[in-house]
Amino acid sequence: MIENKKFIVEGMHCGSCAINIEMILKAQEGVNSVSVSFDNKEAVMEYDNEKTDLSKLSGAISPLGYTLRTPD
Repeated sequence: MIENKKFIVEGMHCGSCAINIEMILKAQEGVNSVSVSFDNKEAVMEYDNEKTDLSKLSGAISPLGYTLRTPD
């Protein structure tokens, strides 16, 4: 099932961070689109939740020091 969700991105320090995170997330299986905003510290993604989930997506960026989490 396709979902469109907003996630908080922790660990970003600049606009280049947002670009790197966006490229990594776009390359993940099941991700149709992603937009990362440094100013808002968030990522908006459209993805297939049968192919990926928050744990996998966050795991893809965690080696670089970033974390995804759902808004409180």
